[in-house]
Amino acid sequence: MKYTLALFLCLLLVTDFITAQNSFSDHNTKKAKQIDSLYKTAINIADSNPNKADSIANKIIELTLKNDKNLKALAYIIKGEANYYQQNYDSALQMYMDAAPLLKELNDSVKIAGNYSNLGLIYLLKANYKTALSYYDKSYHLESLLNDSIGMAKSLQNMGLIAGNWQRYELQQSYYQQSLKIYEKLKEIRSIADISLNLGVSLITQEKYKDGLQYYKDALKAYEQLQDSSRIASVYTNIGYYHVRTMDFDKANLYLNKAIFIFKKLKDKTGLLNTYAALGDVCAKQGNKQKAIELYTQCEKINASIGLTEIRINNLFSLYEAYKEIGNFEKALYTFETYKTLSDSIYSNENLNKILDLENKYLKQKNQNQITRLKSRNRLYTIIFLAISFILIFGGVFFFFFNRDKGMKEKQRLLALEQNVLRTQMNPHFIFNSLSVVQCYILENKTMESVDFLADFAGLMRMVLHYSKEQFITLSQEKEVLDYYIDLQIKRFGDNVKYEIEIDENIDRSKTMIPPMLAQPFIENSFEHGELCKMKDGKITVKFEKKGTNLSYRIEDNGIGILSKKKEVHRKNPTTNNKKHKSLAIKITKERLLLINKNHLGQKINLTVQDKSKFNQTGTLVEFTIPLREMN
Repeated sequence: MKYTLALFLCLLLVTDFITAQNSFSDHNTKKAKQIDSLYKTAINIADSNPNKADSIANKIIELTLKNDKNLKALAYIIKGEANYYQQNYDSALQMYMDAAPLLKELNDSVKIAGNYSNLGLIYLLKANYKTALSYYDKSYHLESLLNDSIGMAKSLQNMGLIAGNWQRYELQQSYYQQSLKIYEKLKEIRSIADISLNLGVSLITQEKYKDGLQYYKDALKAYEQLQDSSRIASVYTNIGYYHVRTMDFDKANLYLNKAIFIFKKLKDKTGLLNTYAALGDVCAKQGNKQKAIELYTQCEKINASIGLTEIRINNLFSLYEAYKEIGNFEKALYTFETYKTLSDSIYSNENLNKILDLENKYLKQKNQNQITRLKSRNRLYTIIFLAISFILIFGGVFFFFFNRDKGMKEKQRLLALEQNVLRTQMNPHFIFNSLSVVQCYILENKTMESVDFLADFAGLMRMVLHYSKEQFITLSQEKEVLDYYIDLQIKRFGDNVKYEIEIDENIDRSKTMIPPMLAQPFIENSFEHGELCKMKDGKITVKFEKKGTNLSYRIEDNGIGILSKKKEVHRKNPTTNNKKHKSLAIKITKERLLLINKNHLGQKINLTVQDKSKFNQTGTLVEFTIPLREMN
């Protein structure tokens, strides 16, 4: 059973209050002073007493003249704040949207930037990452122009949350660290604690438990000093999830129940939602599937009034697995279909590309801001920078035209090679056969087998599409892909074939980096051409071993071997040229390695393919020798 445990990343960021001073110089009246007082009162109590803040906003609208767009916009923002703290996210979103055109007409950059950030947070909570990022991009741009340090820090922090949802943890931690530097400079204790908690979640997700737990403890200490009950409960929930991951269920129950007690007292639906989900995970891990289903179902009821899509996706998958375990296949299938529909609506390639585009745009903007600050500090440095830039640009243009034809040919070859690699990794033949397996299950009325096979197939397709864009992935990620792929092949060909993946204890699988999916073409050959499925004791062994400064990556099977296969082909058709039967997998892989070695000078990857007949054995032995490379 593949069990996915989703950590609760606390959304501790308050929405950006519009704290800019408002001028009432043109309204020296009793009404104007009354509105000014009401506005300041509402802003100060929005988080602690949202109902009263909402009432004040309605009062401001009553007192405001129809043509006073400034005050009307502020009233909408207050109502948005109030609805946000009441967890009425749809209503909050509508209030911020109503304020947007009024602020645009007023051309007030400060208020516009704050409203963009508010909109981004609501869309982030609703798991609409593409829209959230677009608003944060606009907000960060205005905040940079205004030199608004707090606003910039919050935008960076929220961008980090989104990067984490796409498992881009290195980028996520970069955003957090930039945000943390700003908060430390401003001595914002609460915000520093928030960042510490989010950093802890990021590290725990990557199985860096010791460092992650320390960040949790630092955050908890700060919140206890601030006497912030809501955030203390959030830390308890995260520590509870940590103990679920480390299989200490007694401590997990202790911390989660402490969190529930506080969230109930505060009537915090979002907090309860995540904490009940965590308790469901504890019950599922301990084998109490019925209790887990009750807790997951309770989460669905709570979430119906909130609408947090990302949390619902994780909860639905957990609920599907629980139904499957107790044999309620009808509900399992329905739950899985709902989960798949929601998941695909978020994790589409279009959204991922948008995130990458905005990421690049943000990095470009950050560099431009650094240049702007440099100009303001010292004119001499600016002149030197411009001179160096001119030289670099002139040299770059010259180099570009000199190598343009060669570069275009290289790009064309790279594109063709990427397409070949993708076809080799996940070819139409394999997809067709996999779907045929599902068809057979359906015809044989094997509902559970169909659901399992489709879930694994969808997971494999997602990973292949995602990792094929990366130059290097971790050893853990490579093992995950291999597990999915080999499991599917075994389900296709039967249980005669066994496999084993061995990883040297001296290798840190979460940090060691290798090119993605090197082994897949050769494993496919073992099934398709090695005739393992015809053997009673067919076996594939994948082994990762540290040898000095290199990593040995071996794929071994006990099939008929490449020499025997060539002899068989020649026997069936003596006129066939053996060179034409040279493995396409070997050819494509060698071209990949040639390109990798060219792009990473001094780190050459070698490939050897041998028939085991030279060792008086049957089968094929493939070995990659890869220079050890660890993630920073």
